[in-house]
Amino acid sequence: MIAGLYTSANGMVALEEAQAAIANNIANASTTGFRRHQAVQTGFYQVFSNVLRRPAAFQFERAPGGGVKVAETFTDTAPGVLHTTGGPLDLAIEGSGYFVVETPRGERYTRDGNFMVDVDGDLATAEGYKVLSIDGRSMDVRGGNVVVDADGQIAVNGVPAGQVRLVAFEDPQRLRREGENLFRAPDGVTSVTANGAGTAVHQGRLESANVNLPVELTNMLLGLRAYEANLRAIHAADETVSQLIDRVAMP
Repeated sequence: MIAGLYTSANGMVALEEAQAAIANNIANASTTGFRRHQAVQTGFYQVFSNVLRRPAAFQFERAPGGGVKVAETFTDTAPGVLHTTGGPLDLAIEGSGYFVVETPRGERYTRDGNFMVDVDGDLATAEGYKVLSIDGRSMDVRGGNVVVDADGQIAVNGVPAGQVRLVAFEDPQRLRREGENLFRAPDGVTSVTANGAGTAVHQGRLESANVNLPVELTNMLLGLRAYEANLRAIHAADETVSQLIDRVAMP
């Protein structure tokens, strides 16, 4: 009986974590280049399957169970839809690459190409982080007509200003979010240059978030129903325990 209480409680905790990820996706549905979160749950079947690979280690008094839990929250790297803005500093990536920007914490990566000209005249993010060129420098884009080709080559009034650096990752799900629509690459995550490797830059366009609002709202409602079911199971178990105590305590 107590095991049932813990199972339902674990399920509610897992659902709360999953709902938090869904709520964050919905809140960022209009954020340029946003990558949705996906909570991954693990439960009895996975645990039991792992036990079957080593049956000698199975302990009957501590059998697998206990409901579900969120094993991890990973980033969905599916591309968003590109839409036209006409802005000369709006850049969108077609492919798996990321823009590289310079921050006080080091190089960071983003799909948000809603750029501007900072106080130094360099191409920068809306937060003021300079966009780096393929040779690791900032790019001066002030004072003229800015043209960006598919390879990320920037020209101002026909004069080359640098080439936007693009990087791709062998395992992009391992990138860590840092806020401000930025990612960092932890140790062990391998990056490769994405310029000219099937990745194209589109000027005057931006990438939408890869969030499907109807799907997210449906998942949120399903999560709510599952949460309510676990709550009802806890109430039922609590009533059963209360009745058992009352009957055992009777003279």
